[in-house]
Amino acid sequence: MPRFRETVRTLLRERLLDAAYEAVADRGFDKLRMAHLAGAVGVSRQTLYSEFPSKEAVGEALFQRELERCLVGIQAGLDAHRDDLRAAVEAAVGFTLTLAGRNPLIKAMLTSTGEDGLLSYLTTRSAAAFELATAMADAYVTEAWPGIDPVARELAVDAAVRLTASHIVQSTSSPEESARRIADTVVRVALSTGDEKMPPGPDTDRVASGK
Repeated sequence: MPRFRETVRTLLRERLLDAAYEAVADRGFDKLRMAHLAGAVGVSRQTLYSEFPSKEAVGEALFQRELERCLVGIQAGLDAHRDDLRAAVEAAVGFTLTLAGRNPLIKAMLTSTGEDGLLSYLTTRSAAAFELATAMADAYVTEAWPGIDPVARELAVDAAVRLTASHIVQSTSSPEESARRIADTVVRVALSTGDEKMPPGPDTDRVASGK
């Protein structure tokens, strides 16, 4: 019986969060009303408050759920291409860009942006989401591709996260094209050693030949 109650409570929680997501995406977090949320799911306000004691608690739960879904999708993209760094980065970035394009919560979490005050509460958590995504990516690359130089790995991961966030905010390309370009940049950074030399230019050749 306890397990049944826990299952029912989990299902109720998900229904409430689904309804909250629809309301926030449609009207913004500022206009979310607990009474309306309870009515949308068909439960009493007492039942709602027993699960989420405040509007802020709903916002926090939404943040955690959508962030977890995003990170799971990113890892799935990486897992599908563990033998190909470029393809792995492209898949993970492409997933994130596509998700952010249709999920305003993810966009707000990763970029601290929102239209007309949308998700003003959740955007204050974007720094934590950014740091968590960076830490997860760094740990994954360390385990999956241990041969990458540690300094290059850190720079590549930082570039991947920041470029992805930048393209979420403003990009004239499709998610697929943006993901391809970001992956190309990240791989070049990841495979660098820091000892590369600039190729000689025309002036250098002229000096060497005595002309």
